[in-house]
Amino acid sequence: MSPHQRARVTFGSGSRTVIASLALLLLVPAAASLFTDHAARSDWEKRPLTDWQSVVDADGLKARFARLEDYIDDHIGFALALNRVYRRAQFHVFGDSPVANIDLAEDGFLFLNSHARDNPHAVFRKLCQPDPHWAMETRVQLQDIARFAAERGIRTTLAVIPSKTLLYADRLPATVPAELRLACREKNPLHTVAGALAAEPPDGLFRVYFPFGELAAMRDREAFFPPGNFHANSMINHEFTRGLLQHLGIEPGDGYSRGARLGEIQSDLKMLGFPRRVRAWEYRYPHYRLRHQRGQPEWVRDYYARAHDFSLYTAARPASQRRAVVFSNSIGAFLAQHLAPGFAELYHVNLNHLAPEEARGFIAAVLDRVRPTDLLFLFHDSGLPSRPLQYLATGLSAQP
Repeated sequence: MSPHQRARVTFGSGSRTVIASLALLLLVPAAASLFTDHAARSDWEKRPLTDWQSVVDADGLKARFARLEDYIDDHIGFALALNRVYRRAQFHVFGDSPVANIDLAEDGFLFLNSHARDNPHAVFRKLCQPDPHWAMETRVQLQDIARFAAERGIRTTLAVIPSKTLLYADRLPATVPAELRLACREKNPLHTVAGALAAEPPDGLFRVYFPFGELAAMRDREAFFPPGNFHANSMINHEFTRGLLQHLGIEPGDGYSRGARLGEIQSDLKMLGFPRRVRAWEYRYPHYRLRHQRGQPEWVRDYYARAHDFSLYTAARPASQRRAVVFSNSIGAFLAQHLAPGFAELYHVNLNHLAPEEARGFIAAVLDRVRPTDLLFLFHDSGLPSRPLQYLATGLSAQP
């Protein structure tokens, strides 16, 4: 070979197959990243994932490659899939909760103990060791709102559904601190915020519905409260709203339970890191010919820009001709459909994202537009006291 001739490297068919296979193998993690929920990984790991950085924005070549390595680690590969496998194994194989803010009892019975992972058992402390002033503060807020509504001829009712923590306090697992387990098991429901409000003599301005005893007597029925859920979403919803309608003087009739069936629904405890389905009773209420319009009426956003969950229910064959405005925390989305058969129209708004500045004039705007017969506040027992309720009461002072 002449020194000026170039050496040629050739690959046989076997070598080409190996190279192609290696290339494809290396592309698999990149392809997997296309189907990865990066926002979910960021949430589970409680940190922002590394963003892409252009060469122009880099501080230098060394910094650029270091950031690129971090970006590849965070966005390319099987981290999310492996995370899910780990969580499933921890839950199903080892019988342990993979997150600190969920306690796992026997038979897959789950308790959400806190909405924040860095503050475990906050829900239990709030519910089972409540501040005695909370009930009085909530009463004053409701009195102010109910007085405002009464001037418009509207009746106000606070309806509170018992949570799993009190209904099944005897099932709290050993992962719950001993003093909290004892406090929850010995807690008289009348000593909670909701119980204190319901136990006091009615002042005529608003009524309170907190049927702990009635629902506790039913708690062991099949799929009464889905063991894998935080929110009530089964027979308990149906029985709670049936009693609430009757408490309001509305008899839903024989058609109320027609068409109920036992099936499976998606669990709402998604922070476990993998999807689960739980057994629950489903109610369609065909007798009343309900129509559900999500995100309606649109004018709600004119006053409450951050509203994520609001709906209008109408019934062609309602149990009454009354109209209701329902303000709630997250439980309202699980209860409104069960209340809807009782009313010709029912407007539901989840207040969880209401800002203090939006509360000014919000009640007046809604009540004046809808002109309801009933104003209902729906909460689960650990949802009181409610900051949005405080915002609404404070905002009344700015009414003309």
